[in-house]
This record gives sequence, structure tokens and C-alpha cells, in this order.
Amino acid sequence: MTVRTRFAPSPTGFLHIGNVRTALFNYLYAKHHKGKFILRIEDTDPERSKQEYADAILYDLEKIGLQWDEGPVYQSKQPDVYLESLNQLRKQDKVYPCYCTPDELVARRKEALMMKRPPRYDNRCRHLTREEIQKKEQAGIRPTIRFKVDDTKPVLVDDLIRGQVSFDPQEIGDFVIMRSDPAGKHDFLPTFHLSVCVDDGRMGITHIVRGEDHLSNSPRHVLLFQALGFVVPQFAHLSLIHGPGGEPLSKRLTAIRIRDFVEQKGYLVEGLLNYLALLGWSPKDNREVMSLNEIIEAFDLRNATKHSAIFNEDKLNWINSEHLRALSEDVYQEKAIEFLKAKDRQAGILSAEPARLKKSLSLIKTDMTKFEDLIERLSFLPEPAFKTLPAEEKKMLTQPGAQKVLDSAAQAFNEISGEGEPLYQALIDHVKAASQQKGKALFMPIRVAVTGHLHGPEMKKIFEVLDRATIQNRLTQMSQALKS
Repeated sequence: MTVRTRFAPSPTGFLHIGNVRTALFNYLYAKHHKGKFILRIEDTDPERSKQEYADAILYDLEKIGLQWDEGPVYQSKQPDVYLESLNQLRKQDKVYPCYCTPDELVARRKEALMMKRPPRYDNRCRHLTREEIQKKEQAGIRPTIRFKVDDTKPVLVDDLIRGQVSFDPQEIGDFVIMRSDPAGKHDFLPTFHLSVCVDDGRMGITHIVRGEDHLSNSPRHVLLFQALGFVVPQFAHLSLIHGPGGEPLSKRLTAIRIRDFVEQKGYLVEGLLNYLALLGWSPKDNREVMSLNEIIEAFDLRNATKHSAIFNEDKLNWINSEHLRALSEDVYQEKAIEFLKAKDRQAGILSAEPARLKKSLSLIKTDMTKFEDLIERLSFLPEPAFKTLPAEEKKMLTQPGAQKVLDSAAQAFNEISGEGEPLYQALIDHVKAASQQKGKALFMPIRVAVTGHLHGPEMKKIFEVLDRATIQNRLTQMSQALKS
């Protein structure tokens, strides 16, 4: 048997962490078993589906290297397929029209909960007479189509992660599989339940890997697969992703498009996929830093966890930093420059002399977690000016003693020698003796004058990048700016 998995997003928004984790696990499982990974766009809801989101899904998957083997298949382009399946179910007397309004259904659900009964549909439209149906039609009520749940034996869902899960069919109730087309182009449009089962069956999907929030849908799907004559696929319901405190994934994270993790924040694709693979799964040897090929080789859904996966941004940053450090120097420099070209519109970092920029990138490589850090880490390269300093930096330079520190630093170059770290140490020793300042009162005015910032790379590293004349000039210019 050839393993066939699928990722089937609805184009009602951009992909986020949860979506992509599902896509990744389907991709990994298919590739581990040398099978096929299929992409399907579930766009049967014309009111919410947008082409821009469908296009973005394709772009994002390609951006992170999850290339599909077949598709994309758009459900909206095959309405006749679902109507054929509906007719098949009609011939088996498995469906009926339901004329209950949304308000009526909500009221009955509330009543059932108050009476401590399962909030299932009470099947009242199942037994409508022809005359009653005709009366509903004449009144202009547009029906849905419900699937009859006649089973009395438990519905069993075989799950690779959770084992065999049993559901009482009497708690499921007859459920909607078709609804009226609001645009009027077709008599009916399929609901999620029918469309996924028809397409999974026709496409020969062997394994359905999705979030555990779909587990309650699976008994309905088992019944539909059986009624339509399809082999029931193997299920695997992934644990949901929660925040660090066990809370649902925050809107801040779900609002971040997956492409933005790469293009805006500067995560490596390899680092991002490595981290996402560990959200709800781990290899038998508990390795954490792995290449995509290593993950594919080790991937086994039987090692997936049943408990919630916790999204930890610090862990993501650490894993990404390990992948950054593993890059060859040439690849690292190329990727860093590429990121800066896209992001460095105002910082002026790229205007630095090429050799100085290259040396700077090498010095900060081990201090970074992602390429977004470059903007802050390299902010010392453009020459600072007192007028444009942030408020906190200006405050530091106007503290008592700061002027004396900068005057002493500017004059020190007439008496000290050297370059790089020895120059920095000699400068600190000289200024400390001349100004009688120590601690932050000594170090911070020099840092701000040279870099324009209170925080950043170690000063000894900055002195390795900036030459003696540049450092002296910056100290002199800032000292004079303070006096004026």
C-alpha cells in the first residue's frame, strides 16, 4: 500500500503555526513511508473563501519547502462530484431534507442541555410527509440535507495516536451534509463532512492526520465513508498547541502569517520546521536539533504525544540559533545580506564598508537567534548623532560626569595605542583614571557615543570591527555635540 496523506486548508485566512504543524506532520509521514503528500483547497464556502488566501497558502507552503506531490485540488471546481455522492446516498435512503431554521436549532440545543440530554438533532424532519415537505417548499424554506444515523453499535475510530476510540451513535444524531447555495448557482453545496469524505475516498487517502479538535467529527466521517463504499482511512489526531501556561494559542501567534516567521522575523526554514516537528512529537532518541531529512527518517506517529503541545518561543529561538551556527560562513553571510536588503530601509547598515560589514556579521553570528537580531546587533555601524539619539540614550549622556568621561576618552587617543580589544581596555583604564568614574557611569557614555545605543554587542567586539580613527572621531563628535 502506498501511503497517501493530505493537507486540506480552507482559504478563509492565512496559514499560522497550528495549520503548518498539521501540514508538516502529513508531509513527514508521507515522506517517511515514501508515499504521496496531496494538497487540497477546501473552498466550498463561497462567503468566506477568498482566492488571495488560497494563493497565500500555496506561496507559504513553497516558502517553507513543503512541496506537494499532487494538487492543488479546489473543491469549488467540482460541485457535480458531491451531487453525485448525494444521489448515491439518496438511492440508499440515507438522507432527507431538513427545514429547521438556525434559530429553532439553537433553541432546541439549549433546551436539551438544560434537560441534561445530548445536544444532538432530534431528527424531527426525518419523518415529514410529502404534504408537509411540499408546504415547506411553498413557503420558500430552503432545506439542508441530513445524513441518517441508524447505527446502534458503537462507531469505532482507529487512531494511530489515541488507539481505538468508541462513539455512541445515539449521541451523534442525524447531521447536515449539504446546504443550500446562498448564491443560487447550485441547488446544494457540500458541508465539510461530505466534501472531505468524498475527496478523501476518491483520492485514495490512506491516513488522515489532523488536530484533535476534529476527533468528534471522525465517527460521522466513518459512517459516511462506509455509506459511500470507501475504505475508511487510518486516523491520527494531533494534540492541540497551547501557550506556555497551557492556555489556548494566543491571537498574537495565530495572527502571524507563517511566511512572516521567515521573511519578517528571519527564522531559518530548517530551524522553524525542526521546532514545529517537536510540537507533539519526539524521536525515540530524544534528539532536538535535526535536519529535515533526519526528521523524515525518524518520524513515527506512534511517538506523537496525547497531551497538549506547548509553544515556547525561547525554545524556537534556541533551535533556530543552533541551525544558524551550523551554516557555513559563506551561506550565513549570503542569507544575512539578503535579509538586510529586505529590512534595512532606514537603519543604514548596508551603507557600511563591505569588509567591515562582513567582519561584523562574523563576530555576531554566535550571539543571534534569528536574522531579525541583525538590525539591533549591527546598529553600531552607522555613525550616531546626538540629535537623533533615543530619549534614554540622550538621558545617559546628560548625566553628571558623562561629559568628563567623553572629554577624557577623546583626549586619550593622544596617549594610548593599539587597535581592537587592547585599545578598548587601554581606553577604559585611561578614562577611569582621568574622570574618576566607574561602573555604568564610566562604560555607558562611551558605549552610547560609539554605537548610539545603550545595549548591543560587547564593546570589545565592536572595537574589533571599527578602526581606531572611526572610534576616536565618534567620541570627539559626541563630546563636542554635548557641549553645544
